[in-house]
Amino acid sequence: MSCWHAALGKNTLRTGDAVDRAAAMDAVLGEGRHAVRATEGAAVEDMAYVKIGDELGNVSGFIDLNLGSDELRARIEKACARMHERTAALEGATQTSSPPVVAPPVLSSTPAGSVTEPWDRIEQWLGAHLPEVTIIGASVGSIERAVEATEVTGPQELVDLFGHIGGFPRDAWVQLFPVHELFDLDRMVDERRLELEVWGELDEDAGAEPLAGSAAGEAVETFVSEFVPFAGRDGNLLFVDTRPGSRYGCVTEFDKVGAEDVGPRWVSISALLAELADSLEHGTVFDGCWAPTVADGRLEWHYQQ
Repeated sequence: MSCWHAALGKNTLRTGDAVDRAAAMDAVLGEGRHAVRATEGAAVEDMAYVKIGDELGNVSGFIDLNLGSDELRARIEKACARMHERTAALEGATQTSSPPVVAPPVLSSTPAGSVTEPWDRIEQWLGAHLPEVTIIGASVGSIERAVEATEVTGPQELVDLFGHIGGFPRDAWVQLFPVHELFDLDRMVDERRLELEVWGELDEDAGAEPLAGSAAGEAVETFVSEFVPFAGRDGNLLFVDTRPGSRYGCVTEFDKVGAEDVGPRWVSISALLAELADSLEHGTVFDGCWAPTVADGRLEWHYQQ
């Protein structure tokens, strides 16, 4: 299991072996309780990623002393079941009858606009349906420091987004996107640095020549410094493409296996947010196949064929 250590700016990780699943669950409960406290008073966020064998879920409650082991165990089981459902939906989206044919993602027709207008709609919807969610924008200073750390100027829409929402607190976390987690500024900087290191090493091992002169939206089959990720999970990212060109500022999905070879998904962050706001308000599908619902006080997404 792992949880975010705010003071260190990285995840704390606990791993181990067990003779069976029951023993593994007991180990997760013990190690999870320990991981969120063994920090000498430094801030650790309560939401943790738990993996038991091939099962994965994100769970809150390890830090709550009033939460019994049976209830925490039930939360883990429920979180793993939800993740299994989401994974099965994704796998189902890539399989059809013989022969298998999967249409690649296409650029959304939603036009660019203002970040503020669709975000206000999203915030109003969250306030009406998930009233316990706290939404706080990042400070101007923290945004400036993050932009400086990425060594990338703009785009303004990314700055505007973080001005409205600096990430969700772990005790009121929201699955704002179907398969990606919205980053805060620290995660944005850290994920970008990590991807540059990993893909840089892969390119070096493969003997790939340094890339130069590509335009926004063009596939380069690697992670370059002009990509700024703002959401993701497990190496699969949504990033803003800040390379020059007519598609400057477009949003592309980066896959840890296929890189960004499917091409841009939205022309801008504002276009993505506008489509998201429409989906939440009217129950229409987002990103071509995901329908929103609210269950047990949480926003959930279900795959629609």
